[in-house]
Amino acid sequence: MNNVISHRFKLVKLNGKILNYKVSRKQASFVYTENDRTKLEVIAIAASLAGMGGQAISVASNANSTEEDADYVEFSLDGKIIKGWLWYSPFHEGDEVKVAAEWQSDHYEVFGVARPSDQTISLYPHCSRAKTRHIKNAFKWWLITAVMLQVVISIVFLTIGLDAFIDGWKYMTTGGAWWLPLGLTVFCAIAIISMARQWMPFAKVAEKVFSVLELPNPHNIDLVKSSKNKNLPQDSPEFGSMYFRY
Repeated sequence: MNNVISHRFKLVKLNGKILNYKVSRKQASFVYTENDRTKLEVIAIAASLAGMGGQAISVASNANSTEEDADYVEFSLDGKIIKGWLWYSPFHEGDEVKVAAEWQSDHYEVFGVARPSDQTISLYPHCSRAKTRHIKNAFKWWLITAVMLQVVISIVFLTIGLDAFIDGWKYMTTGGAWWLPLGLTVFCAIAIISMARQWMPFAKVAEKVFSVLELPNPHNIDLVKSSKNKNLPQDSPEFGSMYFRY
């Protein structure tokens, strides 16, 4: 089943009590289309050539299987029929909620559900950060990756010996191998930018949901961060990664 997201829609806010609640765990493709499989295979080849064997295997695996698990929910809210995908639904019959949804021909398609009583929120799969926070998170991981690359290169030289460490860095900074650390850093930057662009539609949808649900400072929300240390006894293991607290 293909449910690759588009952020071109109009959301409305609905309020009420969940009735006739049904939830089923199913599989669908939320990130990749069939055309993306070729791109994934190319990335896998590039990773393999760069010596990133584990990453290459992971990407190749994703190229063959692009479907993921998520909850398909159906319920009524003040007489309105609500259907759609949530990454994980922690809600129950009778919960008082507010919903961000788009009207279809015969029902409202849900993109986010919030339960104000305990500030629990669940969104369409992979929606967890607003655009600004998404970009900041991508930059953070590029910086971490760039630093780790330099550390790994240094460790490799140190295992050979201190002289090799000094000579190696001299050769890379003033000799003919200056392109090696720079090239690896640029490669990582390109990979992370590509991934950030792939996930940007989800950030745009998340920000729309935050705005429609009237959450504070919707343009700067990071649900992964806001959920830290907010576990409740009834929370399932999916809390903090597939559903959150705002």
